[in-house]
Amino acid sequence: MLRKSLVVSLAVALAGCGGGSGGGETAPVDVALSGVIDIEAGTRVDVDTADSLSLNPSPSDSVQALPAEFILAGYVSSEDGSYPTAGGFPGTDYFTDALDRFALNLAPDQRVSLQAFATRAGRSGLTLRLLDPVSGDLIASVSTSETTSQVSVSLADDNTRSWPEGTYRIEVLADSTPMLYILSSSASGLSAQSVHEWPNHQFVEGEAIVALEQEQGFQGAASAQMSALGMTEMRGLGRGLWRVRMAETVSQGDGNRASQTLAWIESLRKDGAVKSAVPNYLVRSQETPVSEPLYADPALGQQWHYELLNAPIAWQLAQDGGQGVSVAVLDTGLFGRPGNWHVDLNANVGITEDFVSGEYDNDGDPEPDDNPSDPGNSVGGSVYHGTHVAGTVAAAVNQRGGGGIAYQSTLVPVRVLGEGGTGSSEDLLNALNWVAGGDTGPIRADIVNLSLGGLPFIQNLQDAINLGTARGAIYVAAAGNAASSTPSYPAAFDNVFAVSAVDGAGVLSTYSNFGSWVDLAAPGGDASRDGNADGRGDLVSSTSAAVIDGTLTATYAGLQGTSMAAPHVSGVLALMKNENALLDYPAVNAMLQAGKLTVSSCDNACRNDELGWGLMDAAKSVLAASEAPVTDLLTASPAIVTLSTEGASSATVSLEVYGDSPTTVTIDTVQLKSPAAWLDVGAVEPADSGTSFTIDLSLIPEALEEGVSERTALQINYTGGESRTLEIPVIGQQLADQALRNAGRHFVLLVDPVPEGDIFTTVSQATVEVVNGQYQFSFRPDDGVEPRFLSEVPPGNYFLVAGSDLDNDGLICHAGEACAEYPVSGLREEITITAGEAIQGIRMTTSYSRPTISAQSPDVLPRPGFEGYRLLSAQPDNETTKSIR
Repeated sequence: MLRKSLVVSLAVALAGCGGGSGGGETAPVDVALSGVIDIEAGTRVDVDTADSLSLNPSPSDSVQALPAEFILAGYVSSEDGSYPTAGGFPGTDYFTDALDRFALNLAPDQRVSLQAFATRAGRSGLTLRLLDPVSGDLIASVSTSETTSQVSVSLADDNTRSWPEGTYRIEVLADSTPMLYILSSSASGLSAQSVHEWPNHQFVEGEAIVALEQEQGFQGAASAQMSALGMTEMRGLGRGLWRVRMAETVSQGDGNRASQTLAWIESLRKDGAVKSAVPNYLVRSQETPVSEPLYADPALGQQWHYELLNAPIAWQLAQDGGQGVSVAVLDTGLFGRPGNWHVDLNANVGITEDFVSGEYDNDGDPEPDDNPSDPGNSVGGSVYHGTHVAGTVAAAVNQRGGGGIAYQSTLVPVRVLGEGGTGSSEDLLNALNWVAGGDTGPIRADIVNLSLGGLPFIQNLQDAINLGTARGAIYVAAAGNAASSTPSYPAAFDNVFAVSAVDGAGVLSTYSNFGSWVDLAAPGGDASRDGNADGRGDLVSSTSAAVIDGTLTATYAGLQGTSMAAPHVSGVLALMKNENALLDYPAVNAMLQAGKLTVSSCDNACRNDELGWGLMDAAKSVLAASEAPVTDLLTASPAIVTLSTEGASSATVSLEVYGDSPTTVTIDTVQLKSPAAWLDVGAVEPADSGTSFTIDLSLIPEALEEGVSERTALQINYTGGESRTLEIPVIGQQLADQALRNAGRHFVLLVDPVPEGDIFTTVSQATVEVVNGQYQFSFRPDDGVEPRFLSEVPPGNYFLVAGSDLDNDGLICHAGEACAEYPVSGLREEITITAGEAIQGIRMTTSYSRPTISAQSPDVLPRPGFEGYRLLSAQPDNETTKSIR
């Protein structure tokens, strides 16, 4: 699935240029390679970075205005000087800019966050201050340090008085040496939760998971062979796989334990007796952190995510609520203890298991057992992640709180994550094999929910999923929260439905991963948005636990993440499986790709990289699985309509009576539930009576305040066998971000894909400025004349990368600066430049965030210590000539 999807992506991106390897158009004489670099939404840049000061050395005294939701990269330094020479790379200059000033409109609960990044000159502290712009009164002040790189301020930090919503001043002050920083905020009080440093995949130091080329007939023979290869402490994992530890006698040179582990694994891979060797990667839960969990009674009216999913109609069609279908939730376990789980879950819990072992097991028993109780974290708070996920799938309807999607299904909690929501890939593998039924079967669950990730491709995990799929299990996984298109596993494995997350308006959440490997989308929430215009951030409410009056108590929490999206899909699959017990992955996948399970962006089945085949529609899905007729139930597609000045400003709502032989209904009235001057509602078409209708909706932008969402509902009263009412939520937004996006001057590089040591050699360079929120770049074919332009490129294979150099150190793409890699950041693919041919239509996205996964292949190890790509020249004019042959 992954490789096929990637080929499709390359074919589109290269616009018929054969994947960058020839066979393209006849080249214009002045273009060898060209394309566009988009900018992540809300991105801004400090007006006086060291890069801009190299062109004009006078720091700005102005106050830079920022929107309510933004992510900005900046530079400050209280001194000037030169960076030290490193690795033969000459030092460049940095400049004095001791203070950056910003102004933005703040709400009382809104928080502004700062993350500091060291430069080649070293690390020093930064101070973040919040002030009243009129009086200059200091409201809050915090500083970073050697141990604290992230700080934040809000109006609520001042305990002496209450500050109203209004415009306030934010200042970032330098201590001494030059530093980079990321400043971010959102209107709901949650700052951008992105990763801004290149990942160094977490794994168990000194351990590996290996398979030998020749299977041994007994353990003693395998032990002897492994010992000869420098391995000890083996443990069989089944099907020829072993967890091994690096022998103390193994020497892999200088460096820390992690570097030695990677070097040891690399040496194992080169040995002919080893079939495969990968680190024992750690896996983490896939919810994005919220400043504080929001506790509330999740009555159905508060669970907007069910409305967006069209679940109320689905429940009318599938009145058994998933009864008889088992759903395994591989996660942190459940709050409570056997026989006394969370009050909303206890009635539906079936068989249980705990696979967490070793240092990650914090339940008092360090070995796997059959008790998946979640003890919470020993340090800090716990969101009871597994309890929250399980509630979305299978919370019972008991008049105590909101029910789950499949509220009568059987929950199979399997604990694979321990302290801090972390576990090992070995434990996950054991759990997957158990759910699949081991060597002989049968499967122990019909649906398997995996709201976890952070792994690269690991073949033995894929094999375990393949085994379960062959036996009839259906796997669903969270796509991940890195706002990246880099494949994240287990979601990107074959035979797994990868689920991205949307907000209350059905728009891709700011944190959600996306890409050609995503299958469909579901509500995951976004605390930085009020997409459903209910006056609150779009958090998914479900079962949890919290300390109330000194006692740990079962309660409810609002969270966000693709972790929250995946169980919505698992719950709907349980409803479908209840209607048709024979459904398996191939059958469901065929329905998905035929457009029978989702609300798509087109009339017929189609997909995109954000929502896959579309936003899941529970009602359509149950109908696709059911053979039982329905009578006069009218439903809408889409179930919620969002109109925006940056997205669709008009929409057509399709009304259909469900069933193969639908009953004719009559539309009695169509009206707005509340006044909305910003919405134009067309007449019902084609007639007042029938089995299908359409209504056109259009946005009136001038009736909206910029940056503010408005909400109403279209109320349709109709009569069939009886009188009924259908409500369709409608949201209107006037947004203005695209033209204002700016990530700073960008350097676009073609680099030799074969590094010299740890250094990549740059061959060609173009420099571009932002125009209407994006960058356009091009490279010339090499004309063979010396000296040549920096932007000329000779034929060959290259990595295409781009980024800003905000600290003017001659490097792009290190932490705190914007970066784009083709086709996606963290997953570089070679582009072939051929004489006489042009590659056009390349598209990349630049951002300050970094992917959590840097490799799609088990043959690629993490790339720790990456410092960036070197520039050919610090001059701004890409027509500057320089002999570089």
